[in-house]
Amino acid sequence: MGSVFAAMVSTAEAMRVMQRSLTIVENNIVNASTPGYARQQASLVAAPFNPNSQSTSGGVQSGPMESTRSASVESSVWKLQHNAGFAGSLRLKLSELERTFPLTEGAGLSAELDRFFNSVSQWSVSPNSPTARGQVLNRATKIAQAFNQTSLDLTNAGARATTELGQTVDTINRLARDIVAINNQKRENFASSNDAGLDSRLHAKLEALSEIVNFTALPQEDGSVSIMIGGQTPLVIGNTSFKVSLTQNASGANRVLDSTGVDITDRLDGGRIAGLVEFQNTLVPDYRTRLNALAKGFADGVNGVLAAGIDQNGNPPAQNLFTYNATVGEAVTIAVTSITTAQLAAAAPGDPGGNTNALNLADLQRSPIVGGLTPAQFYAEITAAVGDRLNAVKSDVDLQQNLLLQAQNLRAELSGVDISVEATKLLQLQKGFQAAGQVMSVLNSLNETVLGMLR
Repeated sequence: MGSVFAAMVSTAEAMRVMQRSLTIVENNIVNASTPGYARQQASLVAAPFNPNSQSTSGGVQSGPMESTRSASVESSVWKLQHNAGFAGSLRLKLSELERTFPLTEGAGLSAELDRFFNSVSQWSVSPNSPTARGQVLNRATKIAQAFNQTSLDLTNAGARATTELGQTVDTINRLARDIVAINNQKRENFASSNDAGLDSRLHAKLEALSEIVNFTALPQEDGSVSIMIGGQTPLVIGNTSFKVSLTQNASGANRVLDSTGVDITDRLDGGRIAGLVEFQNTLVPDYRTRLNALAKGFADGVNGVLAAGIDQNGNPPAQNLFTYNATVGEAVTIAVTSITTAQLAAAAPGDPGGNTNALNLADLQRSPIVGGLTPAQFYAEITAAVGDRLNAVKSDVDLQQNLLLQAQNLRAELSGVDISVEATKLLQLQKGFQAAGQVMSVLNSLNETVLGMLR
């Protein structure tokens, strides 16, 4: 009787173990698409078995539930997320500048340069024509406006990047608070440190953070996780988040500060935030410097040629054609002065009414007046710098996305939920449960028979 009862207890325990395993498989299936979820595995342990002993009557026992998450694979995914976030943010911002520095023929600043020099060429044919002179002034105004607009577009692109940086910093702080909340849940009940639901919520937050900023995640003995930006700056420690902030220095460059006000910008070498910082702090100022050099070289060159001639009345020009404020920025401030059409110097001294100076001005289009290059060549270098960097970033985005996809696929193979595999497990457990039920039925019948014999 004792052996039959022991067998019944062992069988009942086996049914309980399989029920627990069924629950785990079911949870895997319903969380197959849950962000951050890692497949859980039920571990089964064979109980000690000795057919001659009631105390070691065998059966199966539940071991600890095991997570299939791999810390090294997660770190690899985060690292590639850092890289993809950096390249992706740069691609989006540089794509905006394609409209500022268009390569299409007949568009942008390059087209206005051509139109200005074309008007000068027509003026050189009819140097005393009021219409030709008026057209030169008109095209001069257009080229000045084109410089102004291009510079304004650069400024606006930088301003948008600054706004996005502010939003990105806010997102970092929000994710930090979310991670602290999860840490608190884990610390309040250490048993919850193995909770698959909490674990999935935590890793979903960490993956979202990894696309934004580079960090190191350090698991703690109490079940919490500490987050260090750039491996050095605390963002989350236990139940405390350390707020980061954004400021601008005297030159207008964006700087990211830690909770104590220390500048940590140089520690940002990955993620969307680093891409935005590089765009606003490095690329926009570089393109603006080049644009200002072009505006200055062009204006000085034109003013210099005109100053060497005489106007329609045979006098040296009373004023320049272009003016600008170098302190504020040549490109954004370049403008046409109050010069009149009659004051445009088409002739050379000693040749009133001639076109020598107008021809010299037309030749300026092919003269190396800006950094040893013609205006068109110098502008082409600016557009090439934008285009080359954008093409490089696009290639990097494709590479990083492919590498990230490979890492995510590897993670899915190791810890993702395969519905067909889990369904197979369900069938196996169902058969085991049915078999245990049949054993229990036989044991129950046997128990009734033995009890009947004893009555």
